[in-house]
Amino acid sequence: MARPEHITAVPLREHVYGRLQELLIARALAPGDHLVEERLAAELGVSRGPVREALQRLHRDGWITLRPRHGAFVNQPTRRQVEEFFETRELVERSAAELAAQRCTPEDAAALLAICDEADADWVRGVPTQQMAGHTARFHRTVLLCARNHLLLEFGEQLSQRSRWFFAPLVGAIAPRAWAEHREVAELIAAGRTREAAEAMRVHVEESRDSYLDTQLVADTPSEPVALRRTRAPSGSRAAPLPRAQET
Repeated sequence: MARPEHITAVPLREHVYGRLQELLIARALAPGDHLVEERLAAELGVSRGPVREALQRLHRDGWITLRPRHGAFVNQPTRRQVEEFFETRELVERSAAELAAQRCTPEDAAALLAICDEADADWVRGVPTQQMAGHTARFHRTVLLCARNHLLLEFGEQLSQRSRWFFAPLVGAIAPRAWAEHREVAELIAAGRTREAAEAMRVHVEESRDSYLDTQLVADTPSEPVALRRTRAPSGSRAAPLPRAQET
């Protein structure tokens, strides 16, 4: 009988990092917001130590900026950063669409079209934008899975959280157009039309980039934070306390 693997507790700093990252992705902590260590700790029901460590990691990962004597601020993306993200996303997703059109099975095609059907129905029902964002993430991941390329899937998953962050403020505004584009991509993949599927995905990513640049504030340079205007923890009601774990 194989020996069971040891169960290890996840350090509290990892829980805190994950919670803060989700709040950033959802824009509950918005670009330019001033993050106060003490208030975040109180909202999350933890001590300041794991919050400090999580903020340092978020800084290293590019989500926030730590400024001496001023504190932590949520990053406001520059135009250059927006363009680099969408350039990378286009390379990954255009390739995925092309490979998916070559390799997808009838079951794959049905799964992609079913996601489109579910999203259309939910949009008509007026579901929350967060649920529509979930459909979007599922569609794009399914295209990556249909491509049957593990490295491409890995690159796509590395981009997924950034994608959710960029699209959080756009979902409601672009949903009808975006889902028409998703369906076009799905139908072209299902038909095995490789070049057309790749081109449709390229246009889709390009349209998404233009929508972001047309509607969202971007910084010219990554120097000063957008504002010292807010000093707050997550907006809304008090966050649920995190599970107690070893603070290591």
